[in-house]
Amino acid sequence: MIGRRLALSSPGLALLAIWKRWRRSRRLRSQDSRPGRCPLCAAATRFVALSDQVRESPVCVRCGSVPRQRAVAKVLHELGLDLPRSVVHESSPSLCSWHFLRRVAARAVGSYYFEGTTAKRVGVFHAVDLRAQPFANAEFDIVVTQDVFEHVPEPLRAFAEIHRTLRAGGAHVFTLPRQLHADTRARARLVDGRIELLLPAQHHRNPIEQGGSLVVTDWGRDLEAMLARELDITCTATWVHAPELGIDAPIEVFVGRAG
Repeated sequence: MIGRRLALSSPGLALLAIWKRWRRSRRLRSQDSRPGRCPLCAAATRFVALSDQVRESPVCVRCGSVPRQRAVAKVLHELGLDLPRSVVHESSPSLCSWHFLRRVAARAVGSYYFEGTTAKRVGVFHAVDLRAQPFANAEFDIVVTQDVFEHVPEPLRAFAEIHRTLRAGGAHVFTLPRQLHADTRARARLVDGRIELLLPAQHHRNPIEQGGSLVVTDWGRDLEAMLARELDITCTATWVHAPELGIDAPIEVFVGRAG
């Protein structure tokens, strides 16, 4: 835990950003790239394709952002909220989105779920279970989660908690992979505090855990209707397609507001 605290401290994150940018610059020499503008960097950059996954590639050489993160940044700028005066909470931020929100918002709070810890903070980040958050009612103008909710057990509890922490007129801006040809299904569930698999285990990359994060929900076409019916949350989906920002294929970004 001491090593993790140091790695997630402000000096540790600064060193990590420098090392990752150096590594990306070396990759650029052996990969095809093209010019563009990154909304997280707010600067001209080059985008390099590192895989055929349209949500994760191409990557910004300057900050390391991927298409879904740039799509969220674009939507945040277009929300109609006063971002420079906003207090923002992002759960499970990547390094580039953490630096972006600290630059553009009045105050940015970052959090991770650290299993097994009783600490309130680890480095500069709050230790938070999205289903039972330590934040006050109406503390934030904006909450951001990027590809988080497929990993959260009891996701409706987490959605409700996020909206408890939002101020009037605030918004939950989020991404998650979903299947538009099928309804939502659970891949795992909590039974007596332990995860029980309902389908074969599937994991996604986790920025702070080497083993990755278990996928517990396959989200489907009924997401908006489910949030409206169960929690009175109005959720709208926007498809963002902007090749000049390195978003080569449409990325779905959701905005949830209390009904």
